[in-house]
Amino acid sequence: NIDIRQAMDPFMGRGAFAKRFLASGTVVAPAPLQCFEDRAVFQKTKPEQLYVNYCLQPKNSKMIFFPYGPGVGLINHSIDKANVEFKWSRNAMHHSGWLSLSYNDFWKVATPGGLILDVVATRDILPGEELFLNYGTDWDTAWGKHVQEWLSPNGANDYIYPEDMDETGILRTLQEQKINPYPENLALLCNTPDWERKESYHIDWAEPEHEWAEGMVYCHIIERTIAKNGDVEYTVALDFHTQKGKKTTRSYNDSKPFERQYVDRKVPRRAIRWIEKPYYDDEHMERAFRHPISFPKDLVPSAWKTKL
Repeated sequence: NIDIRQAMDPFMGRGAFAKRFLASGTVVAPAPLQCFEDRAVFQKTKPEQLYVNYCLQPKNSKMIFFPYGPGVGLINHSIDKANVEFKWSRNAMHHSGWLSLSYNDFWKVATPGGLILDVVATRDILPGEELFLNYGTDWDTAWGKHVQEWLSPNGANDYIYPEDMDETGILRTLQEQKINPYPENLALLCNTPDWERKESYHIDWAEPEHEWAEGMVYCHIIERTIAKNGDVEYTVALDFHTQKGKKTTRSYNDSKPFERQYVDRKVPRRAIRWIEKPYYDDEHMERAFRHPISFPKDLVPSAWKTKL
């Protein structure tokens, strides 16, 4: 029922649209809930994790719920244009009995997807019409306050989107970057032909047999040379990371002897791309907006209200 594309308001980013005619009362999409007893689990970083912007939270409660139905997280907010709302699902997969449990008993049995909300059309919706959900007056007030009091974060003037970088332009070496650095939020990826290597430290680049995503490895430009055919080629040091981001023997370290670095030689420019460093994009900047969607008051079980 939902099609995802650019929102009608370009400042909203992507939006959710009706794929077909949806009569009033139609279940537009299911929204199984991921349940968290305390929002504090997302407050260990600054700013708070972006995840909370897509969650529902009962007023004056620590509980928070993430609705992970298809396209549900991209239904934008509007009070005046709202045409969908949340209702508890009638689907057999929804454990409606959990809503009458005591607070403590509920958290003993709560599992991902055990509770399901439905996104329901509040009026007839035409094909291609954008879907809007009222996030609640608390959210609306918080957003208005954020816009009114917003100040440009530190370093904002130096921020550049990866999409705005020239993907064909000459790349500066690490030595050149000491004088003329790139924006701090950007990094380079190299499409290496041997991303699983363990012992072959230096290789000549060759066209990879795999698709681009499989060979993406952070890289650092060591040298820039001109090939016999006149093309610019690069010597790059690869930076293999573990899943937890910890440095390993395969991580780039400028204090390690060059012969022990993982290096690709004769790399063409087309094999190197710009990317945003993790947690450096604008939505993770200082003072970025964070506020959950209000959990509809009429849907909050009485057992939960004793903890509000």
